[in-house]
Amino acid sequence: MSSSQAVVPALGRVWLDRLADRCGREGLLLPGGESLHRKLAQPDVPVGLRGKLAHAIHVDWVKGRNEAPPWQLETLVEAIEAWWHVLPEGEEPLSAGLAPAWVRAQGALERVEPLAEAALRWREALAAPEHEAVALALLRQLRRLKGEAAIEPSLALVDALGSRWEPGVAWTADVAGTLAMVARSAESLAPLQRVAGWVERLAPHAAASPGEPWLAPLTAAAVRCACLPALQQLVTAMLNLADPEPGMGLTLASAIEVLAELMPNDGARGLVMRAAKAWPKQPTIQMERARLARAAGATVQQLSTSLLALEATHPATPAAWQLLAEYAFHDGDLELAQECYQRLAELDQLDDQAQLRLAHLSLRRTGAGGPLPADVPEAGPPELDEGQLGALAPLLAPLGQLLALSPRHDSPHTVADLERRAAAILSAFEVALAGEDELTLADASAAASHLWELANGGALDLAHWEGVFPFDLGPAFGTLDGYRCRAQCRAVLGHLVALARHAWRRERPLRGAPGDASVEMLIELLRQQLDAQLALKQPREAGADMEQARESLGPLGATALLALRERALLAAGEIDRLRADLAAVPGAQPEAPRSPEPLPLREWEDWLRAEGASAHALVQDPALPGRFEVVDVDGRVRSESHEALATSLSLTRMTDLRVRNLHLLVTPRGGVLKPHAWHLQMGEFPYPHPNVLARGEQGTVLRRAGLWKRLDEPLVVLANMDAPFHRNYYHWMVLTLTRIQALAANGILKTRKLLLPKELTGWMLGSLRDIGLDESRIRWYTAEDDLRLTDAVVASPAEFASPTLVEGLRRTLMKSAGLDPQAPPAGERLIYLARRGETRRPMVEAERVIDIAEELGFEIVAAETFSLLDQVRLFASARGIAGPPGAAFTNLMWAPAGARVLTLFKQDINGPTFFDLSFLRGQQHRWLQARSIAGFESVSIVTSPFSVDLALARRELQWVKDGS
Repeated sequence: MSSSQAVVPALGRVWLDRLADRCGREGLLLPGGESLHRKLAQPDVPVGLRGKLAHAIHVDWVKGRNEAPPWQLETLVEAIEAWWHVLPEGEEPLSAGLAPAWVRAQGALERVEPLAEAALRWREALAAPEHEAVALALLRQLRRLKGEAAIEPSLALVDALGSRWEPGVAWTADVAGTLAMVARSAESLAPLQRVAGWVERLAPHAAASPGEPWLAPLTAAAVRCACLPALQQLVTAMLNLADPEPGMGLTLASAIEVLAELMPNDGARGLVMRAAKAWPKQPTIQMERARLARAAGATVQQLSTSLLALEATHPATPAAWQLLAEYAFHDGDLELAQECYQRLAELDQLDDQAQLRLAHLSLRRTGAGGPLPADVPEAGPPELDEGQLGALAPLLAPLGQLLALSPRHDSPHTVADLERRAAAILSAFEVALAGEDELTLADASAAASHLWELANGGALDLAHWEGVFPFDLGPAFGTLDGYRCRAQCRAVLGHLVALARHAWRRERPLRGAPGDASVEMLIELLRQQLDAQLALKQPREAGADMEQARESLGPLGATALLALRERALLAAGEIDRLRADLAAVPGAQPEAPRSPEPLPLREWEDWLRAEGASAHALVQDPALPGRFEVVDVDGRVRSESHEALATSLSLTRMTDLRVRNLHLLVTPRGGVLKPHAWHLQMGEFPYPHPNVLARGEQGTVLRRAGLWKRLDEPLVVLANMDAPFHRNYYHWMVLTLTRIQALAANGILKTRKLLLPKELTGWMLGSLRDIGLDESRIRWYTAEDDLRLTDAVVASPAEFASPTLVEGLRRTLMKSAGLDPQAPPAGERLIYLARRGETRRPMVEAERVIDIAEELGFEIVAAETFSLLDQVRLFASARGIAGPPGAAFTNLMWAPAGARVLTLFKQDINGPTFFDLSFLRGQQHRWLQARSIAGFESVSIVTSPFSVDLALARRELQWVKDGS
């Protein structure tokens, strides 16, 4: 039964002599006395004498002591096993005695194997009440020793005890502790699935007895297994504790993090907020609260109070400060971002991403004091980071070679060349992966995260512009070719999918996972795989993979996996299948108020067709050809042609139109009206709202309305009312306010009120007054309203500038500004649009270019500081406008025909948006190209920093001034 069995036959005189000699040297009496030892030295020793010696050793040396010397424990084990070895047939060690002592001695000697063997051999007998002490002793020792060898015997013991488990038994804490140990140690799924069964069995009793010592270890097991419904029950019990132990905060934080990440429903959100209130100094909990508040629209300043108050000494605090810094960076709060990065630097906790952001913030200051050093390199192709790839670096080296090929329009490698090479590399990678048995889950996860960042950064981010513009962005709009970028991006995503599949399909998918987050990490890997497959337009393959993963994992993270599969179905447009799945959930009430409702997403024409509705055109504009000039980085000027797209504004009447979440238009047969891809680059659709439960490319799941507010009055509704979410000057002025002005000008608002959200900003409301829209012609609603309209005229969405609509708004606002649109003021002013404080698309030499512009007589303008009518007056009198691109260029609408316009932006890519406005207004538009800066390849090429040649900037500003 143990390694000592091999010497049992020799436990006679030699063994006894050794024992006597050791006792003599240690100054100890012989256990049981010399008489017993003389008897044991005789031939044919009775079984009882062997047992008597074992008991004597136990009593004299071990019993009642906290610890004993290893040689005494070894002696006890050998004596007990020698006795058990000669027990009469039919008599078992469990009944003979000293089994608990043997278990404790083996445990003290750190011997897992004999304990594991005993647990498995005695499993049936240990289910009996009289052997409970032995079962618990084995359970405790195996839990302490842990490791792969302890998993199966520990679960066998739990099952044996479990046959008699009932609420209130004293040894529940032992079971819970063992479950936590198994959950931390297991690398295959089967043991965790058994743990999950026990977690689900015990969790409902946690609320009834929240003070029990088994609450924390059971929660730890639930975290490891991602048993999400059970975890909600356990976290609730923890939060109900009147006086929780300080050490419970870490367990609670892990549980909150998993719930927030994998089960972001109302119940989980409520628990996060409760935990944040109860544990204000716990960084992980405060981070999850901040994420929820951010999603609900909280400002970065509102989040900063609690996060900056965290103690710097807590190991999780740097992650919280980095999160706040990221929010501040994206919101343009440079002072707060700088403070966070300074705190991280003092803790020596600036990771690569934080260092990148800090460098981003410091670029303006570098450029303000003088040009960058001449040897600062231009941005190059993306590179694989071997440090993040670990053991996978050699396997992914061919992918790195593919990414080193330039995706520029002038590259000798065609799109077809890149696609063929990518397919061959991916095939070889899949073959090589099959032999990587030692790959850890942590390594796979780190590599997958790096690949995902790579696919969404640098030039590869242009792959996601597909469909944004209904025409090819050729060399006229930048040096990078979106199709070549897409070929490289798809290669990266293909490797990610192959890696993730290999990781979760193998026999031991949890190999090398962190002890407290294995299933969560596995599900995160599956989520990355799903994201990659959806980006590759493979929703059905993704759905099949998620279903296979769900079958493989069983109860582990089941709720999260269902959500991933739901996303795949929505992306594939399988709405009916999803409805059937949701209806089959036990206890589901598909038509009940507030229940989940899957709905298709359709763009305007498809939406009308599905609903059986028709529209008539109010405005139709043909395509408008035009030309603009490009000044390359070497100063060469060339002319490019382009057509502003044909546009229209049409109206349709609806007798059963639902309006929800401020921005959603829903009809019984058409489903939800989906914006054009141009709008979707601003964020996922539907936009965040508590009623949005899931989203995909072709469908969404909404929470059904609790109570519809029926409106029978005649109304006008604007399709794609995204203003409360995208508070962008261009979006509002060109795509929204122009439509409102056209509706008013055509008399439609005389007989119908305009439905508008109260959540519009102050400047948006001011612009409505500026066009003369009386508030009596507006029907306000809020984000909480679920409206059912019986007499609605819907105005079609707008994606691109319409000459007719822009001209109508221009004339109206010029009159409001006291100007005559037929006789506008003479164009005399030179305007330079500064983007001070802007963290996106920073120009390194921004301040020096401003100095040059001032020297040449330009007014330095921050357009956002002017009222709308003041902007109209200012730009109506401009003869020249220059600056890096931004929403302020929307004011080209008011500038006169013939005005010269200069955009300073990187050579890689540019959009036609502001060129179109110049075409509409008959203006001369130049694009001075600049170079992207090396070191920011992980940032989207659209938003990364760039550097402009100051001599060229001066030359082109001079052109704006006088045309020379």
